[in-house]
Amino acid sequence: MSILWEDVRYLEAVARAGGVGGAARELGVSVSTVYRRIAILESAVGSPCLERGPAGSGLTETGAMLAQCGHRMRKAIAEVAGHVHAQATEIVGEVSLTTVEALLPFLVDPIAEVTTQYPLRVSLILGDSGPSVRDREVDVAIGIMRRPPPGCWGVRLGKLPYGVFGTAEAVRREPEPLWVVRALSERSSPESAWEREHASHYATRAQFSALVSLVAGGVGVGLIPRPLAALHPHLVEMPAYRERVAPLERTAWLLTHPDLRKTPRVRVLMDALTRRFRAAL
Repeated sequence: MSILWEDVRYLEAVARAGGVGGAARELGVSVSTVYRRIAILESAVGSPCLERGPAGSGLTETGAMLAQCGHRMRKAIAEVAGHVHAQATEIVGEVSLTTVEALLPFLVDPIAEVTTQYPLRVSLILGDSGPSVRDREVDVAIGIMRRPPPGCWGVRLGKLPYGVFGTAEAVRREPEPLWVVRALSERSSPESAWEREHASHYATRAQFSALVSLVAGGVGVGLIPRPLAALHPHLVEMPAYRERVAPLERTAWLLTHPDLRKTPRVRVLMDALTRRFRAAL
């Protein structure tokens, strides 16, 4: 039986996403579909590609080798597609965008603007570890970082200062407020380290994508960027924490591959996003 690229693609997604569940979410399929396609691949190569255990599924030596092949193939295909797209001179077709889910409220107006003004479709991928601009897997990305990574061209959108916010009731809770803190999967972030020092009693842990909604719903107070808090006018800030959160200020960057930065379909989306973010930040 021959090895099919389509099956290798599923294994490569598992390696990149760090697990079968993450690969299923990225590919938009069920976990069972990922396992089924990898089982077909294992049958073709005559060797297991996944090791299944209590902690989840990891790659075998064979699986790791095939995943590396898949990564090189995906990157090569993306480079060819990127060169083709870069030659386009009309604002037409599809442009892809990725960022974290928490920034979705700032994307709605720019996407509506470009899709109503031009025969353009926007493919939106939300997640903490989305496809790569540098590897031409996506046209545009919005990242929170100190500076654009190597191989990317960036536009500085503005600062993301933090504050501690909650509903009036959550802030007044006695003897002290309860907190909504970041999930254990985000423990390596500076924000999570700050919470471990200052948020002594928490009501719930959650991914950052859900944290703002939980705070706005009154579950507890939380450490969130000011522009996101401003989308919920009923939230109030706890000024006692203002100086203590100042060092956490981050910068939002709009990123694309250097070869795509002047491509019309990419340019119009980046211009619309820049206007929206600079008005908010």
